[in-house]
Amino acid sequence: MSERPSPQRAPQRLNIEGAKKVLERRVYPAAAVIFRQGASADHAFVILKGDVDLHATNDRGQNIHLTTLHQGQVFGEMALMVGAPRSATATARTACELAIVSRAQLEEKMRDLDPLIRRWVETLAKRIVAGTQKAS
Repeated sequence: MSERPSPQRAPQRLNIEGAKKVLERRVYPAAAVIFRQGASADHAFVILKGDVDLHATNDRGQNIHLTTLHQGQVFGEMALMVGAPRSATATARTACELAIVSRAQLEEKMRDLDPLIRRWVETLAKRIVAGTQKAS
């Protein structure tokens, strides 16, 4: 008997309205610095409205635009997960409303994960941070 492939699941979108109800919110005007490369991390962010640019300064002092993030995307989570300094600077490209995810909130969610999945996520986060540091 041949196995049929399982149907592909559509990617889950972050529930913006749910995040607005349970998370602290902050508003940043366009061009405001949200955090700086090298700063310590005590929370991550969910974009409720607006766009955010991530950029980093490499060893040669060059400022490199990494990406632009949009509504529903998360940023600042890597440094929070691995206890490392921020690997990039985040700047509001447009006026932004952001939900704040604290270290305690993230740790609570991580504790709720299956131990294998938790370890997998932690390992991936460490590898991404290490790769980002090598690239700059």
